[in-house]
Amino acid sequence: MNLDKSNARLKMINITTIFMYMKKAFEFFINNILRNDLDLLFGENSVIVVNFIRYSTNNKSFTIDCKLLTTDPELCKESFPDGMNHLVIESWKYMGYSENINLTSTIDLK
Repeated sequence: MNLDKSNARLKMINITTIFMYMKKAFEFFINNILRNDLDLLFGENSVIVVNFIRYSTNNKSFTIDCKLLTTDPELCKESFPDGMNHLVIESWKYMGYSENINLTSTIDLK
């Protein structure tokens, strides 16, 4: 019985580690590889922070929670949720994932 609990705990740690690295890679891709698009849509030196990436077994999709830290709030009036959705979806596809995603996004000043 203890062996089963140890294996379950080890699997949970591995899944948590995988999601942590997935989050870091995803955040790096958005903020560095798509830097020109990010600056164009939300202002120079704006950053997208990925709070978490979780898999929902009920919906069979990933939930991604992001926060946009912008330097130009006026520019964001026209581009905020749609521009961020575009960048997130583009990054998701580029990283090789084909699963559906649900995006939760917020905005704040940098």
